[in-house]
Amino acid sequence: MESCPAHEITAGQWVVAELDGIRTLCLKAERVGKDHVNHFLVPLEPVADRRQLRLHYLDPEHSLYPTDGYHLSFTPQDGTAIEPGCALNVNGTLWLKLLDLPSAQRLYCYVDMASGQVRPRMERHHSRPLQWQVQRI
Repeated sequence: MESCPAHEITAGQWVVAELDGIRTLCLKAERVGKDHVNHFLVPLEPVADRRQLRLHYLDPEHSLYPTDGYHLSFTPQDGTAIEPGCALNVNGTLWLKLLDLPSAQRLYCYVDMASGQVRPRMERHHSRPLQWQVQRI
């Protein structure tokens, strides 16, 4: 597996990265601003507590290892509260709710699991929460 700088990897791509000293399977995400792009990781496996899932900021030159052979499966979850770590289906698009960066103006953000794009809010359009599981193809 060959590494690439974060800015060369497309949002929505599966990558392997070292997070807190642990080799972690992640989704590469991006937040597009007016004249810049911020790069992030969304840790997917292993994750100790999904309710603590948050965006991890990346320096654009940070080395990542693109990978494939994985997908997420989704099942309905009991209850209606959508907490960080829950997925939701909004008009056929699957989103993952995360804690935003501590420096962000909002507490939560949502990542489109297909495109890796980060959005600030989805609360008005939410559906029943979904549990997700990483599976090998």
